[in-house]
Amino acid sequence: MVISAMTDIGIKRSVNQDRAVYKIKDHEIVGVLCDGMGGHLAGDVASTLVSNYIIDHFFDHSPFIDDESIHAWISSLLLTANDLLNKESDMHREYAGMGTTIVICYMDGKNTYISHVGDSRAYLYSDTLKQITTDDTFVNELLKRGIINQEEASHHPKRNVLVQAIGIKEALRISFYKIEEDYRAILLCSDGLYNSLSSQQIEDILKEDESVNHKTERLIQSANEFGGLDNIGVLLIEKGES
Repeated sequence: MVISAMTDIGIKRSVNQDRAVYKIKDHEIVGVLCDGMGGHLAGDVASTLVSNYIIDHFFDHSPFIDDESIHAWISSLLLTANDLLNKESDMHREYAGMGTTIVICYMDGKNTYISHVGDSRAYLYSDTLKQITTDDTFVNELLKRGIINQEEASHHPKRNVLVQAIGIKEALRISFYKIEEDYRAILLCSDGLYNSLSSQQIEDILKEDESVNHKTERLIQSANEFGGLDNIGVLLIEKGES
């Protein structure tokens, strides 16, 4: 596997609240992407605390025996991270209400797993781009209930309102996926990428016969050229020799 992780402040923002980090231990790989939120520097604090916590503690696990044990371990880490943010918010008034999205990719040498909370996404790339995660947004909740259709969702005034994030006081709903199909690459990204570039634009860059670092840089550069209104976070994992 070949990995590249980068974030960019974008054109309009004054603080970069996105984090993209990864760690490799023996045959295991974990990649984490977070998009923080909150006034002042709170979003920056949230994404840094959570991404560092997951990376620092992920490999403390006992040997996994099945998919469910992996799911349970990732869930326990995210629940602890949620508690950490809530405690920081309670202790520091300036951090009140801070939170972060998160998307995690874990590879054990045989299988690939994705977990997420919020609207940062995981995509699978083979010959085409396929979104794996479903955004935890108010609009998607309306879609699931059949209250609005896809066309109405794309223009809804609350389409960017999150219903789940690390740092919320309510019960955390953690999504977990096992990738059952073959792929050439896994892309983790924040909304600063997919709100600036279409799926076709992302796919065209991933198709290029270039290095993983070059593709990551091109994704960020293109997102800035076609918007750059938000921070941009990208973590790209490609099959191949490092």
